[in-house]
Amino acid sequence: MLIQLRPAVVRLNGLKMSMHFSVVVMLLALLTATPSGEGETRPATESLAGTVAIYDPDPGHVWNRLHATFFVREDLPETSLLPDALDPPFWFHTTYLLEQPSHNKALRVLDEFRQTHAENLIHDPVKRAMLQRDLWAVFDWSAKRALGYETERRELQARLQEILRRVALTPEQIGALPDNYAQAVASGEFAKEYDPEHRERAFLPPDLFDPRGPWVELEGRGKPLPVAEQHDSFFDGRSSFLVFLRLPGGRKATFDYLKALWNSPVPLIATPHFSPLQDDAPNPDLPQLPAGTQVALIRQMTLFDNRGQLLASPITESVQIRVYRSVVQSTGPGVGIDRLVEKSGQDFYAIRLSRPLLFAGRAGGLKAARPDERDFTLFGGGGPDDGTPGHYTALAAYNPVVKACVMCHREVGLQSLSTRGRLLKPNPLQQDLPAETYGPRWWQDARVLSWKRSQNDWQLLSNYLTSAQ
Repeated sequence: MLIQLRPAVVRLNGLKMSMHFSVVVMLLALLTATPSGEGETRPATESLAGTVAIYDPDPGHVWNRLHATFFVREDLPETSLLPDALDPPFWFHTTYLLEQPSHNKALRVLDEFRQTHAENLIHDPVKRAMLQRDLWAVFDWSAKRALGYETERRELQARLQEILRRVALTPEQIGALPDNYAQAVASGEFAKEYDPEHRERAFLPPDLFDPRGPWVELEGRGKPLPVAEQHDSFFDGRSSFLVFLRLPGGRKATFDYLKALWNSPVPLIATPHFSPLQDDAPNPDLPQLPAGTQVALIRQMTLFDNRGQLLASPITESVQIRVYRSVVQSTGPGVGIDRLVEKSGQDFYAIRLSRPLLFAGRAGGLKAARPDERDFTLFGGGGPDDGTPGHYTALAAYNPVVKACVMCHREVGLQSLSTRGRLLKPNPLQQDLPAETYGPRWWQDARVLSWKRSQNDWQLLSNYLTSAQ
Protein backbone atom coordinates (compact mmCIF):
# COMPACT_ATOMS: atom_id res chain seq x y z
CA MET A 1 0.00 0.00 0.00
CA LEU A 2 1.32 3.42 -0.92
CA ILE A 3 1.20 6.22 1.62
CA GLN A 4 0.70 9.70 0.24
CA LEU A 5 2.19 12.54 2.26
CA ARG A 6 1.19 16.16 2.44
CA PRO A 7 2.97 18.38 -0.09
CA ALA A 8 6.20 19.73 1.35
CA VAL A 9 9.23 21.50 0.03
CA VAL A 10 12.66 20.99 1.48
CA ARG A 11 15.62 23.15 0.44
CA LEU A 12 19.06 21.57 0.76
CA ASN A 13 22.20 23.45 -0.26
CA GLY A 14 20.12 25.78 -2.36
CA LEU A 15 18.43 22.90 -4.20
CA LYS A 16 14.65 23.01 -4.00
CA MET A 17 13.29 19.49 -3.64
CA SER A 18 9.57 18.81 -3.93
CA MET A 19 8.25 16.25 -1.46
CA HIS A 20 4.88 15.93 -3.23
CA PHE A 21 5.26 12.29 -4.17
CA SER A 22 4.87 8.87 -2.69
CA VAL A 23 7.94 8.52 -0.53
CA VAL A 24 7.35 4.81 -0.29
CA VAL A 25 7.66 4.41 -4.05
CA MET A 26 10.96 6.25 -3.96
CA LEU A 27 12.19 4.14 -1.05
CA LEU A 28 11.30 0.91 -2.81
CA ALA A 29 13.09 2.04 -5.93
CA LEU A 30 16.21 2.99 -4.02
CA LEU A 31 16.26 0.01 -1.68
CA THR A 32 15.78 -2.54 -4.44
CA ALA A 33 18.40 -0.97 -6.68
CA THR A 34 21.16 -3.49 -7.20
CA PRO A 35 24.59 -1.88 -7.05
CA SER A 36 27.17 -3.24 -9.41
CA GLY A 37 29.17 -5.84 -7.55
CA GLU A 38 26.15 -7.02 -5.52
CA GLY A 39 26.93 -10.61 -6.38
CA GLU A 40 30.60 -10.40 -5.58
CA THR A 41 31.94 -12.58 -2.81
CA ARG A 42 33.05 -10.45 0.12
CA PRO A 43 36.66 -11.19 1.09
CA ALA A 44 37.35 -12.26 4.67
CA THR A 45 38.97 -8.86 5.22
CA GLU A 46 37.37 -6.45 2.80
CA SER A 47 39.23 -3.36 3.94
CA LEU A 48 41.39 -1.79 6.60
CA ALA A 49 38.37 -2.20 8.89
CA GLY A 50 38.80 -5.96 9.22
CA THR A 51 39.79 -5.90 12.90
CA VAL A 52 37.24 -3.42 14.27
CA ALA A 53 35.41 -4.91 17.25
CA ILE A 54 33.32 -2.15 18.80
CA TYR A 55 29.92 -3.80 19.30
CA ASP A 56 30.91 -7.46 19.53
CA PRO A 57 34.18 -9.39 20.02
CA ASP A 58 33.83 -10.78 16.50
CA PRO A 59 35.10 -8.26 13.89
CA GLY A 60 32.89 -10.03 11.35
CA HIS A 61 29.72 -9.14 13.26
CA VAL A 62 27.57 -7.01 10.96
CA TRP A 63 27.28 -4.22 13.57
CA ASN A 64 31.08 -3.97 13.63
CA ARG A 65 31.33 -3.99 9.85
CA LEU A 66 28.65 -1.33 9.58
CA HIS A 67 30.50 0.87 12.07
CA ALA A 68 33.79 0.35 10.27
CA THR A 69 32.21 1.28 6.94
CA PHE A 70 31.75 4.84 8.17
CA PHE A 71 34.73 5.27 10.50
CA VAL A 72 37.55 3.55 8.61
CA ARG A 73 38.16 5.06 5.19
CA GLU A 74 40.28 3.11 2.73
CA ASP A 75 41.32 6.36 1.03
CA LEU A 76 42.49 7.77 4.38
CA PRO A 77 44.55 4.91 5.83
CA GLU A 78 45.24 6.43 9.25
CA THR A 79 41.52 6.35 10.07
CA SER A 80 42.18 2.65 10.75
CA LEU A 81 44.07 3.83 13.85
CA LEU A 82 40.94 5.60 15.11
CA PRO A 83 37.97 3.23 14.76
CA ASP A 84 36.59 4.63 18.02
CA ALA A 85 36.80 8.29 16.93
CA LEU A 86 34.07 10.47 18.34
CA ASP A 87 32.70 11.44 14.91
CA PRO A 88 32.86 9.86 11.43
CA PRO A 89 35.56 11.47 9.23
CA PHE A 90 33.45 13.30 6.65
CA TRP A 91 33.81 16.91 5.58
CA PHE A 92 31.84 19.23 3.30
CA HIS A 93 33.59 18.13 0.09
CA THR A 94 34.12 14.47 0.97
CA THR A 95 33.25 12.13 -1.89
CA TYR A 96 34.07 8.88 -0.10
CA LEU A 97 30.92 6.69 0.07
CA LEU A 98 29.64 8.52 -3.02
CA GLU A 99 32.26 7.33 -5.50
CA GLN A 100 33.17 3.75 -6.34
CA PRO A 101 34.19 1.36 -4.92
CA SER A 102 33.31 2.74 -1.47
CA HIS A 103 29.70 3.50 -2.45
CA ASN A 104 28.79 -0.06 -3.40
CA LYS A 105 30.63 -1.45 -0.39
CA ALA A 106 28.57 0.80 1.89
CA LEU A 107 25.32 -0.19 0.19
CA ARG A 108 26.24 -3.85 0.50
CA VAL A 109 26.74 -3.66 4.28
CA LEU A 110 23.64 -1.51 4.75
CA ASP A 111 21.57 -3.97 2.71
CA GLU A 112 22.90 -6.94 4.66
CA PHE A 113 21.92 -5.25 7.91
CA ARG A 114 18.43 -4.46 6.59
CA GLN A 115 17.71 -7.76 4.91
CA THR A 116 18.84 -9.89 7.86
CA HIS A 117 17.10 -7.63 10.39
CA ALA A 118 20.40 -7.29 12.22
CA GLU A 119 18.81 -4.78 14.60
CA ASN A 120 17.56 -7.88 16.43
CA LEU A 121 21.09 -9.10 17.11
CA ILE A 122 21.76 -6.47 19.80
CA HIS A 123 19.14 -5.17 22.23
CA ASP A 124 21.37 -3.21 24.64
CA PRO A 125 19.84 0.32 24.66
CA VAL A 126 23.25 1.99 25.03
CA LYS A 127 24.64 0.24 21.95
CA ARG A 128 21.51 1.00 19.95
CA ALA A 129 21.72 4.66 20.98
CA MET A 130 25.35 4.86 19.86
CA LEU A 131 24.64 3.25 16.50
CA GLN A 132 21.76 5.64 15.88
CA ARG A 133 23.95 8.59 16.84
CA ASP A 134 26.72 7.62 14.41
CA LEU A 135 24.50 6.71 11.45
CA TRP A 136 22.52 9.91 11.98
CA ALA A 137 25.75 11.90 11.59
CA VAL A 138 26.35 10.20 8.23
CA PHE A 139 22.77 10.89 7.11
CA ASP A 140 23.09 14.59 7.95
CA TRP A 141 26.44 14.78 6.19
CA SER A 142 24.89 13.28 3.05
CA ALA A 143 22.11 15.88 3.18
CA LYS A 144 24.27 18.97 3.78
CA ARG A 145 27.52 18.28 1.93
CA ALA A 146 28.44 20.04 -1.31
CA LEU A 147 26.11 19.63 -4.27
CA GLY A 148 26.43 16.65 -6.57
CA TYR A 149 26.06 12.86 -6.40
CA GLU A 150 22.30 13.20 -5.94
CA THR A 151 21.51 9.57 -6.79
CA GLU A 152 24.24 8.18 -4.57
CA ARG A 153 23.16 10.38 -1.68
CA ARG A 154 19.56 9.24 -1.96
CA GLU A 155 20.65 5.60 -2.09
CA LEU A 156 22.57 6.04 1.16
CA GLN A 157 19.80 8.04 2.83
CA ALA A 158 17.07 5.53 2.01
CA ARG A 159 19.03 2.72 3.66
CA LEU A 160 20.32 4.76 6.57
CA GLN A 161 16.87 6.04 7.55
CA GLU A 162 15.49 2.51 7.68
CA ILE A 163 18.19 1.31 10.06
CA LEU A 164 17.92 4.51 12.11
CA ARG A 165 14.20 3.86 12.54
CA ARG A 166 14.69 0.21 13.46
CA VAL A 167 17.28 0.84 16.20
CA ALA A 168 15.42 3.82 17.71
CA LEU A 169 14.61 3.54 21.42
CA THR A 170 11.36 4.33 23.18
CA PRO A 171 11.12 7.61 25.12
CA GLU A 172 11.34 5.61 28.34
CA GLN A 173 14.51 3.84 27.20
CA ILE A 174 16.17 7.14 26.27
CA GLY A 175 15.25 8.59 29.65
CA ALA A 176 16.74 5.55 31.38
CA LEU A 177 20.11 5.73 29.59
CA PRO A 178 22.99 6.07 32.06
CA ASP A 179 24.28 9.36 33.42
CA ASN A 180 27.78 8.42 32.37
CA TYR A 181 29.31 11.63 33.73
CA ALA A 182 28.18 10.63 37.23
CA GLN A 183 29.49 7.12 36.58
CA ALA A 184 32.87 8.53 35.56
CA VAL A 185 33.09 10.65 38.71
CA ALA A 186 32.10 7.71 40.90
CA SER A 187 34.69 5.43 39.26
CA GLY A 188 37.60 7.23 40.87
CA GLU A 189 39.48 7.25 37.55
CA PHE A 190 39.65 11.04 37.50
CA ALA A 191 40.89 13.65 39.94
CA LYS A 192 38.07 15.69 41.42
CA GLU A 193 39.69 19.11 41.12
CA TYR A 194 42.47 21.01 39.42
CA ASP A 195 45.88 20.41 40.95
CA PRO A 196 48.43 23.14 40.11
CA GLU A 197 51.19 20.77 41.23
CA HIS A 198 50.09 18.14 38.69
CA ARG A 199 48.85 20.23 35.80
CA GLU A 200 48.99 17.27 33.42
CA ARG A 201 46.27 15.42 35.35
CA ALA A 202 42.75 15.65 33.89
CA PHE A 203 39.89 16.10 36.33
CA LEU A 204 36.10 15.89 36.47
CA PRO A 205 34.37 18.15 39.01
CA PRO A 206 31.82 16.06 40.96
CA ASP A 207 29.71 19.19 41.58
CA LEU A 208 29.53 20.35 37.95
CA PHE A 209 25.77 19.65 37.70
CA ASP A 210 24.93 20.58 41.30
CA PRO A 211 22.17 23.23 40.94
CA ARG A 212 23.46 25.05 44.03
CA GLY A 213 27.13 24.29 43.48
CA PRO A 214 29.99 26.57 42.41
CA TRP A 215 29.55 25.95 38.68
CA VAL A 216 27.10 28.21 36.82
CA GLU A 217 25.69 27.24 33.43
CA LEU A 218 25.83 30.17 31.02
CA GLU A 219 22.40 30.33 29.42
CA GLY A 220 22.51 33.20 26.93
CA ARG A 221 18.77 33.73 26.90
CA GLY A 222 16.97 35.50 24.11
CA LYS A 223 18.63 33.67 21.20
CA PRO A 224 17.58 30.57 19.19
CA LEU A 225 20.61 28.62 20.43
CA PRO A 226 22.50 28.49 23.75
CA VAL A 227 25.82 30.29 24.18
CA ALA A 228 27.94 27.62 22.44
CA GLU A 229 26.01 28.26 19.24
CA GLN A 230 28.94 27.61 16.90
CA HIS A 231 29.36 24.12 18.34
CA ASP A 232 25.61 23.43 18.34
CA SER A 233 25.20 24.50 14.73
CA PHE A 234 28.37 22.80 13.44
CA PHE A 235 27.18 19.45 14.81
CA ASP A 236 23.72 20.31 13.56
CA GLY A 237 21.81 19.87 16.81
CA ARG A 238 22.70 16.19 17.19
CA SER A 239 24.56 17.21 20.34
CA SER A 240 23.85 19.87 22.92
CA PHE A 241 26.83 21.94 24.07
CA LEU A 242 26.69 23.42 27.56
CA VAL A 243 29.07 26.04 28.96
CA PHE A 244 29.77 26.25 32.70
CA LEU A 245 31.75 28.96 34.48
CA ARG A 246 33.35 28.82 37.93
CA LEU A 247 35.19 31.68 39.60
CA PRO A 248 37.52 30.94 42.54
CA GLY A 249 35.06 32.50 45.00
CA GLY A 250 32.28 30.05 44.15
CA ARG A 251 28.69 30.50 43.05
CA LYS A 252 28.02 33.96 44.49
CA ALA A 253 31.29 35.33 43.17
CA THR A 254 30.44 33.96 39.71
CA PHE A 255 27.02 35.63 39.63
CA ASP A 256 28.51 38.86 41.01
CA TYR A 257 31.03 38.83 38.16
CA LEU A 258 28.31 38.19 35.56
CA LYS A 259 26.38 41.18 36.93
CA ALA A 260 29.46 43.44 36.86
CA LEU A 261 30.14 42.36 33.29
CA TRP A 262 26.56 43.02 32.24
CA ASN A 263 26.60 46.46 33.93
CA SER A 264 29.69 47.59 32.03
CA PRO A 265 28.91 51.08 30.67
CA VAL A 266 30.59 50.40 27.32
CA PRO A 267 30.10 46.72 26.55
CA LEU A 268 30.84 47.02 22.83
CA ILE A 269 33.17 49.19 20.78
CA ALA A 270 33.23 49.90 17.07
CA THR A 271 35.58 47.48 15.36
CA PRO A 272 35.08 47.38 11.59
CA HIS A 273 35.08 43.89 10.15
CA PHE A 274 35.22 42.15 13.54
CA SER A 275 33.37 39.38 11.71
CA PRO A 276 31.62 39.21 8.33
CA LEU A 277 28.27 40.19 9.90
CA GLN A 278 29.42 42.30 12.82
CA ASP A 279 31.20 45.65 13.02
CA ASP A 280 31.49 45.87 16.79
CA ALA A 281 33.20 43.72 19.37
CA PRO A 282 33.29 43.26 23.14
CA ASN A 283 35.28 46.03 24.79
CA PRO A 284 38.80 44.80 25.68
CA ASP A 285 38.56 46.79 28.93
CA LEU A 286 35.64 44.79 30.33
CA PRO A 287 36.03 43.42 33.88
CA GLN A 288 38.66 40.70 33.77
CA LEU A 289 38.23 37.14 34.93
CA PRO A 290 40.33 36.41 38.02
CA ALA A 291 43.15 33.90 37.89
CA GLY A 292 41.90 30.48 38.92
CA THR A 293 38.69 30.76 36.89
CA GLN A 294 37.56 27.54 35.20
CA VAL A 295 35.38 27.04 32.12
CA ALA A 296 33.85 23.72 31.06
CA LEU A 297 32.27 22.83 27.70
CA ILE A 298 30.07 19.73 27.94
CA ARG A 299 28.77 17.90 24.88
CA GLN A 300 25.71 15.71 25.43
CA MET A 301 23.96 13.39 23.01
CA THR A 302 20.68 14.11 21.25
CA LEU A 303 18.57 11.17 19.99
CA PHE A 304 15.18 10.61 18.42
CA ASP A 305 12.77 8.00 19.68
CA ASN A 306 10.72 5.32 17.88
CA ARG A 307 8.01 7.92 17.22
CA GLY A 308 10.47 10.22 15.46
CA GLN A 309 10.55 12.76 18.30
CA LEU A 310 13.80 14.52 19.24
CA LEU A 311 14.91 14.03 22.83
CA ALA A 312 17.91 15.08 24.90
CA SER A 313 19.77 12.15 26.43
CA PRO A 314 21.84 11.98 29.64
CA ILE A 315 24.93 10.64 27.85
CA THR A 316 27.95 12.96 27.92
CA GLU A 317 30.08 12.71 24.79
CA SER A 318 32.95 14.98 25.77
CA VAL A 319 34.21 17.34 28.46
CA GLN A 320 36.63 20.17 27.72
CA ILE A 321 37.94 22.20 30.64
CA ARG A 322 40.13 25.30 30.63
CA VAL A 323 41.79 26.64 33.78
CA TYR A 324 43.07 30.23 33.78
CA ARG A 325 46.36 30.01 35.65
CA SER A 326 47.17 33.59 34.71
CA VAL A 327 45.30 36.52 33.18
CA VAL A 328 48.39 38.67 32.61
CA GLN A 329 49.23 39.49 29.02
CA SER A 330 52.43 37.79 27.92
CA THR A 331 54.91 39.44 25.59
CA GLY A 332 56.83 37.85 22.80
CA PRO A 333 55.75 36.08 19.63
CA GLY A 334 53.28 33.23 19.75
CA VAL A 335 54.89 30.78 17.37
CA GLY A 336 53.82 27.16 17.52
CA ILE A 337 51.05 25.48 19.45
CA ASP A 338 53.02 25.15 22.68
CA ARG A 339 53.88 28.84 22.71
CA LEU A 340 50.22 29.75 22.11
CA VAL A 341 49.17 27.60 25.06
CA GLU A 342 51.78 29.21 27.29
CA LYS A 343 50.85 32.75 26.25
CA SER A 344 47.16 32.09 26.88
CA GLY A 345 47.86 31.44 30.56
CA GLN A 346 45.53 28.43 30.45
CA ASP A 347 45.71 24.70 31.09
CA PHE A 348 43.58 22.60 28.72
CA TYR A 349 41.91 19.24 29.33
CA ALA A 350 39.94 16.99 26.97
CA ILE A 351 37.93 13.97 28.12
CA ARG A 352 35.98 12.05 25.51
CA LEU A 353 33.64 9.13 25.08
CA SER A 354 35.02 5.69 24.28
CA ARG A 355 32.46 3.20 22.99
CA PRO A 356 34.23 0.07 24.31
CA LEU A 357 34.58 1.63 27.77
CA LEU A 358 30.95 2.77 27.73
CA PHE A 359 29.69 -0.65 26.69
CA ALA A 360 31.86 -2.32 29.34
CA GLY A 361 30.54 -0.02 32.06
CA ARG A 362 34.01 1.34 32.86
CA ALA A 363 34.39 4.94 34.08
CA GLY A 364 31.17 5.92 32.32
CA GLY A 365 32.94 5.39 29.02
CA LEU A 366 34.92 8.62 29.47
CA LYS A 367 38.66 8.75 28.85
CA ALA A 368 41.20 11.58 29.14
CA ALA A 369 43.06 12.38 25.93
CA ARG A 370 46.78 11.69 26.10
CA PRO A 371 49.13 14.69 25.72
CA ASP A 372 50.17 13.55 22.23
CA GLU A 373 46.80 12.16 21.09
CA ARG A 374 45.59 13.35 17.70
CA ASP A 375 42.53 12.82 15.56
CA PHE A 376 41.02 14.00 12.29
CA THR A 377 39.48 17.23 13.48
CA LEU A 378 36.04 18.19 12.17
CA PHE A 379 35.29 21.38 14.10
CA GLY A 380 37.23 24.54 13.39
CA GLY A 381 38.96 23.68 10.15
CA GLY A 382 38.90 21.89 6.83
CA GLY A 383 39.86 18.26 6.62
CA PRO A 384 41.79 16.31 4.01
CA ASP A 385 38.93 16.55 1.51
CA ASP A 386 38.66 20.34 1.69
CA GLY A 387 42.14 21.40 0.59
CA THR A 388 44.92 20.69 -1.84
CA PRO A 389 46.10 17.09 -2.31
CA GLY A 390 47.85 15.95 0.82
CA HIS A 391 46.13 18.59 2.95
CA TYR A 392 45.74 17.15 6.47
CA THR A 393 45.80 13.55 5.27
CA ALA A 394 48.20 12.49 8.03
CA LEU A 395 47.44 12.62 11.74
CA ALA A 396 50.82 14.25 12.34
CA ALA A 397 49.49 17.37 10.59
CA TYR A 398 46.93 17.96 13.33
CA ASN A 399 47.50 19.55 16.71
CA PRO A 400 47.16 17.31 19.77
CA VAL A 401 43.53 17.06 20.92
CA VAL A 402 44.31 18.56 24.33
CA LYS A 403 45.91 21.66 22.82
CA ALA A 404 43.64 22.17 19.80
CA CYS A 405 41.23 24.42 21.71
CA VAL A 406 43.86 27.13 22.01
CA MET A 407 43.43 27.91 18.32
CA CYS A 408 40.06 29.53 19.10
CA HIS A 409 40.78 30.46 22.73
CA ARG A 410 44.32 31.80 22.53
CA GLU A 411 43.68 35.20 24.11
CA VAL A 412 44.16 35.99 27.79
CA GLY A 413 41.30 35.90 30.30
CA LEU A 414 37.88 37.11 29.22
CA GLN A 415 39.01 37.78 25.66
CA SER A 416 39.40 34.01 25.19
CA LEU A 417 35.78 33.36 26.23
CA SER A 418 33.98 33.20 22.90
CA THR A 419 30.58 33.45 24.57
CA ARG A 420 31.35 36.78 26.26
CA GLY A 421 29.20 38.76 23.83
CA ARG A 422 26.13 36.81 24.97
CA LEU A 423 26.76 37.95 28.56
CA LEU A 424 26.59 41.67 27.73
CA LYS A 425 23.76 44.14 27.19
CA PRO A 426 21.36 44.16 25.43
CA ASN A 427 21.15 40.44 26.24
CA PRO A 428 19.25 39.61 29.45
CA LEU A 429 21.18 39.51 32.71
CA GLN A 430 21.60 35.98 34.02
CA GLN A 431 20.62 35.73 37.67
CA ASP A 432 20.53 32.89 40.18
CA LEU A 433 17.17 31.20 40.67
CA PRO A 434 15.52 29.66 43.74
CA ALA A 435 16.53 26.08 44.43
CA GLU A 436 13.04 24.72 43.73
CA THR A 437 13.21 25.85 40.09
CA TYR A 438 15.99 23.37 39.33
CA GLY A 439 14.47 20.03 38.36
CA PRO A 440 16.13 16.78 37.24
CA ARG A 441 18.60 17.39 34.42
CA TRP A 442 17.93 21.10 34.79
CA TRP A 443 20.93 21.90 32.57
CA GLN A 444 19.41 20.48 29.38
CA ASP A 445 18.38 23.23 26.96
CA ALA A 446 15.34 22.63 24.75
CA ARG A 447 16.41 25.35 22.33
CA VAL A 448 18.77 22.92 20.60
CA LEU A 449 15.89 20.54 19.87
CA SER A 450 13.67 23.37 18.60
CA TRP A 451 16.45 24.61 16.34
CA LYS A 452 17.11 21.11 14.99
CA ARG A 453 13.43 20.69 14.08
CA SER A 454 13.74 23.71 11.78
CA GLN A 455 16.70 22.33 9.85
CA ASN A 456 16.28 20.95 6.35
CA ASP A 457 18.21 17.78 7.04
CA TRP A 458 15.88 16.91 9.93
CA GLN A 459 12.82 17.66 7.80
CA LEU A 460 14.19 15.34 5.12
CA LEU A 461 14.83 12.55 7.64
CA SER A 462 11.49 13.16 9.31
CA ASN A 463 9.70 12.74 5.98
CA TYR A 464 11.47 9.43 5.46
CA LEU A 465 10.54 8.26 8.96
CA THR A 466 6.91 9.34 8.59
CA SER A 467 6.55 7.53 5.28
CA ALA A 468 7.65 4.26 6.85
CA GLN A 469 4.99 4.27 9.59
